[in-house]
Amino acid sequence: MENFSFDLFDILKVLKKKRKTIILFTALGIIASIVFVLIRNNEYTSETKIILKSSMYFDRNQIQDENSYYAKEVFARESEIDKALTVLGNSDVISYIVEETNYQKIKGLSESQSFRRVKNNLKIKRTDNSDIEVKFTDEDPELALKGIRAGLYKAEMMYINFFEDFFKDASVQIDFKLKSNSDSLTIINEEITKLRKDYNLYNVLTPTRGNTVVNNNIKLSAQNSEGAEQLKTLVTIKDRLDQEQATLTGLKSQYNNFSSNDKIHAFYKVGGPYLPSNPSNLNALIIIGGAAVASFFFSCFWVIIGRAWKKLDD
Repeated sequence: MENFSFDLFDILKVLKKKRKTIILFTALGIIASIVFVLIRNNEYTSETKIILKSSMYFDRNQIQDENSYYAKEVFARESEIDKALTVLGNSDVISYIVEETNYQKIKGLSESQSFRRVKNNLKIKRTDNSDIEVKFTDEDPELALKGIRAGLYKAEMMYINFFEDFFKDASVQIDFKLKSNSDSLTIINEEITKLRKDYNLYNVLTPTRGNTVVNNNIKLSAQNSEGAEQLKTLVTIKDRLDQEQATLTGLKSQYNNFSSNDKIHAFYKVGGPYLPSNPSNLNALIIIGGAAVASFFFSCFWVIIGRAWKKLDD
């Protein structure tokens, strides 16, 4: 404990002895920060918050039945928010901002420099409410607004394109099933025609969804009864296939309608983005105060290190 008190006392003596050096370095830090504040360009930040819509809204087979239209989930799940965050920070989105804002030409930068600058100026984070906050900063307020709009547009299209591709795949699968059912129906129709001819069942009514298969005015022989039973079975299967074909055709129409609809949205903006009118630069007093504190502690550190080095030499 005594050693510690002596060391601390010695340090304070060194700092007091070198106070002019410490004051000089602190003053230089303050002056440098003032110069920086005076010559820096104003920056403007355009921002918005996004509520991500649940993907359950995209799959019409999940939210629409024969009698009603309803939403199972309004807000996106955590995994969907993670995917949206990934898409928003994707290099394709950044490149699109560079292209749409003509950033390279306006700033006089190379392609790689423009990409890095836009990447640094685009800020994306998840809020406490599981919304997504997007900001884009630039010295030109109009460019800041244009940049964030371009980024949101590209990211939303990329996010939705996944579901478009999925529904296209689903449509292909539906086509396959429709073709399979159509082939089955062709075979069944041929079998029905053959049964009617073989058993002379032209006066037997075609069953309709489980209704009677035989006209009550027609008397059937034992042989004809056997054919009538086979006919009933085939036509029941045919009826079910017809219903399935109608369902698949309607579902395909829904998926195709999604793919051709360019008005669908996945990102819902909670206000903004707006044209920023006030600079978003860090407050000048904070910069000067921070520089003063940093310069003071830095100078104290070097004074102590210099004293320790001198003792080692001694």
